[in-house]
Amino acid sequence: MSKIGFSKAGNKKTVMALAVVAMFLATMGVTNVQAESPVSLSTEKTTFDIMEGGEVFVTITIASQDTRYKKMDLYLTATWPGGTAWDTTFLDDNYDDLGNNQVTLQKGSSDTVILRIICNDDCDNGDQNEVEVTGRSDPKWYDADRGSECTGSSDCTTDTTAASASSNTTNTLEIILNARTGYSHTVGGCELNDEGTVNVYQGQTNSWAYTLTNTGWNTNNYAFVATVESDSGASVDGWTVNTGLVDGKELTGVDTSLTGSSEIGSSIQVTPAATTVPGTYTIELVVSGNLGGAPDNCKFDVIVPAPDLEIKDTDIDFSHTSAWINTRGDSQKVTIYATVRNNGGNVDTIGTKTNDVTVKFYADSAPIGTAQTVSLNYGEEETISVDWNPGRAHTADEVGLVITVKVDPAADIEESDETNNEGSQFFKVVRTSSSNPSFFMGFFALIGSVAVAVMLSSYYRNKDSEE
Repeated sequence: MSKIGFSKAGNKKTVMALAVVAMFLATMGVTNVQAESPVSLSTEKTTFDIMEGGEVFVTITIASQDTRYKKMDLYLTATWPGGTAWDTTFLDDNYDDLGNNQVTLQKGSSDTVILRIICNDDCDNGDQNEVEVTGRSDPKWYDADRGSECTGSSDCTTDTTAASASSNTTNTLEIILNARTGYSHTVGGCELNDEGTVNVYQGQTNSWAYTLTNTGWNTNNYAFVATVESDSGASVDGWTVNTGLVDGKELTGVDTSLTGSSEIGSSIQVTPAATTVPGTYTIELVVSGNLGGAPDNCKFDVIVPAPDLEIKDTDIDFSHTSAWINTRGDSQKVTIYATVRNNGGNVDTIGTKTNDVTVKFYADSAPIGTAQTVSLNYGEEETISVDWNPGRAHTADEVGLVITVKVDPAADIEESDETNNEGSQFFKVVRTSSSNPSFFMGFFALIGSVAVAVMLSSYYRNKDSEE
């Protein structure tokens, strides 16, 4: 090869190499696909409380530091590092849907977009989630000499890469979301009374404490309804059930920015009707939030007992420890006392009340006097008495005469315990001689009077002689 031929070939290779280098440099200057985006994202708040089923709006400021290009597209993305994605939508500052999640920025300008986040089915009270917001920017290229937008002419190069495919990423905004229940409450405490037998009685008021707690995030006010039902279907007419708190009671939520109490204690007051028959009754308090939230209740059973009339052996007493009777049949008068009580309710299962209870006294199984009546409501007791003259003396084989007192002897009232309606005691009656004891007593009294008269007479005679 001649020097001239070699020279031409070398020149061609040199030109080609320079062209490749120029094209590479040109490419480096115009694509910008690997550089950090000149756009930044910011927000004034990065932690939000979001209600179950509710939504929050995060305002994001977009700022462009680019001064080369008239326009720049920014594609926004929201990702969930934890894997649980809640519904998100990018909106413009008019709260309209931002088409294709993309915003166009002017040279060196800023803009505002809004990220709407919805607490959906995978969002429950107590959950915490994180969303990351980033942007991918891509400019529309312009001819460097004229500063006008490229139209595909030979003296400029147009970048056709979409912003969504760009690797020019902005900084990442990390937004923390705490799922809350806006409105919820609990009613507790009164059910602790339902641990077995809880007795209530006709006409008597009983109280059961409870606590109302606003467990929701927001302030709420409440309505209260208390009801009573019979497990056997008995009438509950005339019962009084007071809720303790009046409708409209307000409690703050657990949001620490709120002031006031989120909990209050009160009590249910229950008064059974005077005609209530024995049985089990269910008391229920239902509290509803007027602003939202599922109602909650406090429920427990009470028992209205049947009557339980009682007299024990030790409830019988006497005016004397013993008495006498002579052979003519005259006897010493003795007063018998008996205390009777009601340990149960005031009405039996068929509606018979305990305000007219019969009490009878017996000696040697024979009635003493006439039947007496007493009124015995729950917890009441009454002592009654009868005068008795013994009709015989007890024998040597007897401890004494049997004195018996019976409450409701004809079983007119249905009771929970029919075995404690009778009490007995032994009373000693001794036989005296045929003389009338009253004669001897009068005789001894006469002798005493005479003795006193003699002493007085002797005293005054001695006094007169001394003078």
